Amino acid sequence: MSLQANATTQGATTFAQCGKPEQTLFRLSAGVPVSDALEYASDLLSCANRMTLLTTHGDNSEQCAMAAHYLSEMGKAVIDDVTTALLRVEAGHDH
Repeated sequence: MSLQANATTQGATTFAQCGKPEQTLFRLSAGVPVSDALEYASDLLSCANRMTLLTTHGDNSEQCAMAAHYLSEMGKAVIDDVTTALLRVEAGHDH
């Protein structure tokens, strides 16, 4: 059985800094199977990739760049939380 089969998101990763440097607006939900979370992260990053390509066309490039920034920030947060979950399972902290 793979490590991924037992792992779920930890809900420890926050993102979307606002206000003070230590203040974030969002936190990932705990308990999501990592396979589902990774699929979602892939979708977010795919959209961000498309948005960065749109910025090369000139129209609304600032809006596309900001949308890509937010999408990639969300995707990174999911991947960071999944990584934490997998490392905990690998270390034997979660079963």
